[in-house]
Amino acid sequence: MYVFKKLYYDVYKCYNTYYDDYIENSKESCMTEQEIVRNILEKKGSISNVMFVACGGSIAAFYVSKFFLESESKNLNRVGYYSSNEFVHATPKSLQKTSLVIACSHQGNTPETVEAIKKAKSMGATTVAFTYVKGSEITKFGDYEIVYDWGPNSSVEDQKMSKGLKLSMEILHQTEHWDGYEAAMDGWAKINGVVSSALASSKPAAQDFAKNHALEKLIYVVGSGASFGSVYIEDNCILKEMQWIHSASIHSGEFFHGPLEITDTETSFLLFIGDGRTRELDERVLRFLNRYGRKTTILDVRNLGISVINDAVVEYYCPLVFTNVVAQYNEQLAEVRKHPLATRRYMWKVSY
Repeated sequence: MYVFKKLYYDVYKCYNTYYDDYIENSKESCMTEQEIVRNILEKKGSISNVMFVACGGSIAAFYVSKFFLESESKNLNRVGYYSSNEFVHATPKSLQKTSLVIACSHQGNTPETVEAIKKAKSMGATTVAFTYVKGSEITKFGDYEIVYDWGPNSSVEDQKMSKGLKLSMEILHQTEHWDGYEAAMDGWAKINGVVSSALASSKPAAQDFAKNHALEKLIYVVGSGASFGSVYIEDNCILKEMQWIHSASIHSGEFFHGPLEITDTETSFLLFIGDGRTRELDERVLRFLNRYGRKTTILDVRNLGISVINDAVVEYYCPLVFTNVVAQYNEQLAEVRKHPLATRRYMWKVSY
């Protein structure tokens, strides 16, 4: 698991000059997800809708939570999913006092996200601030603060994506008595072991991927369901941002409605095959790529040990496995290409 944690730990250190001051404070505990939801319901009586607000990898980390609530909730009026600056400039009219706005900024100072949570709070909505840095700017406008774990010693269940999903599961359990709650809690007890074993077993494949793609100029990333956020992170935040490789994230369900035409024996695909209800979408893409393509790399969660998690909730844990395991592929790729993951041309260097 060290590979994944070191990857983002190094990136963080490269631009946060106050790292040493923050690292210890960030480990302090705060209210649990269960306590936060209970407290919200005691104060507001109900949660009419949930809105996830963030940028880049942070909004993508919330995708599984959005997908989960949309799939499992019977009573929520709406589940929103917004890039921060769009939320600021095109604020949804459904934002009200019984809305719950969940915003995330890793360092806690992303200008657009700080402005978004500030706006939500000013309009009377309940706000939850997700950050790695306890006491950072975003927390000033959060009614509640969730400090997630990150870095070389983080556990999977305490990472950003996991904490967002835990909060969403608590919302559904406490408002609708979700019948999958017990299976979900069992899943949290197992996920660290699943990821640890998956990292160990996939290291040779990660090394092969790096060797075979060292000179690649374009890689398409494909997946579906709860895992599409992980697909987007790999495309947008890793291949484009950290490796300067042209890429695009393609939903498996949309592959046959346009993207299939770019398939040939010279085009590279990275296919995430999940478990659960949308697995057939991913397998359909695989069948096509096996027939007409040649350069397809597959990450199949069933080969990574996901099956120990209950079938009723397994799909929601797939992105946690994908995000951690593909990070090992990324570090190997960066090493072979001699292009460190912390390298930037514009980010944090120029005004934008």
